[in-house]
Amino acid sequence: MRTLAQLLSLERSLRGVRVLSVYLDGTATDPAAQRTWRVQLDHSLRDLRQWLAGSTHAERQEFERCVALLDGELKAFTRGVGAPGWAAFITPNGVRDTTLLPGPVPTLAVWSTGMCMAPYMRALKESRPLAMVVVDATKADVYRYHLGALEHVDCIRAHHVVMTPSHMGDASRPGFHAGTRGATGRDEAQRSLREGTHRMLAQATERALRVAGAEGWIVTGGIPRISGRLAGRLSARAPGRVLALDALDVHASEAQLVEAARASASTLRNELDAKHVSEIADHGVATGLGALGPAATRQALQESRVRELYLTHRYIAEHAADAEDAVRAALDQGASVEEVSGSAAKYLDLHGGMASRLRYRLDHTTLAG
Repeated sequence: MRTLAQLLSLERSLRGVRVLSVYLDGTATDPAAQRTWRVQLDHSLRDLRQWLAGSTHAERQEFERCVALLDGELKAFTRGVGAPGWAAFITPNGVRDTTLLPGPVPTLAVWSTGMCMAPYMRALKESRPLAMVVVDATKADVYRYHLGALEHVDCIRAHHVVMTPSHMGDASRPGFHAGTRGATGRDEAQRSLREGTHRMLAQATERALRVAGAEGWIVTGGIPRISGRLAGRLSARAPGRVLALDALDVHASEAQLVEAARASASTLRNELDAKHVSEIADHGVATGLGALGPAATRQALQESRVRELYLTHRYIAEHAADAEDAVRAALDQGASVEEVSGSAAKYLDLHGGMASRLRYRLDHTTLAG
């Protein structure tokens, strides 16, 4: 899968070029249902042929050349796509890019001048790395989850030293009480363990932040008391990106860790989307730093004021051309693009399926003059 920077470079290289953009939904696991995408794709290609019926003979030939190239790529999918999604961008001169996607996308084909990028935004959401730390009082196992794969990257131990109380350089005499003066051996052991755990949590915090990077998610699990302490440390450094899972056991299998990572990433994404959309609705519109609805957002895009663009899957599906124009305009002005889901999508669909956070407010008194 391409990074956003690579995707933008590809998009710019294809501006002004006729492109067949193809997306496949590879989420079906039932062998009998895995070929459903083939039926849906055939329907999409048939619709494009009907739409091109009035076009020039040269353009129809270019389209069929791209379809032939697509068929050659699809021969590899005899047992399914092998990933939640797949994308291809094909020109009459050849296949420009094909890639497996870590997130689901709708099965569709688009024939346009320039590539179709809007469905790709959904997959980009899945590309954020996730750091997972499973802890008890003596060690922290650090994992990295990215593009569906889990990797164990570190084990940080709470090394602590327990000194046996000395008795004037010799073994204690019968009847001698070990705690006559100072702390008992048990107190020393507990103090040392606490200090070791404290150091371990400090090191685990730094390691998790490095694994997650500037935008990745962080999940903690294991012994709830220790996991909660770690989550508190991390939340202070990465607000809105941390989730503590009390149900994630220290003895969880790799499959359980993967499922916990996947579900946690989805939860954190949905919570962040809901927070941003709520901020736009509650404060952004009133202060002039937010636009709610397609009309207001398109106006802000024309003024190059958009910092973050939010769209719903429903809007992209029902207004494909408008969504594509909005995505291109946002990326051209350096804005981020998010396809929201969960409660944020439900709310945003009530307001047309599009919103944005803006870089600056306009001086309406100047406009009025």
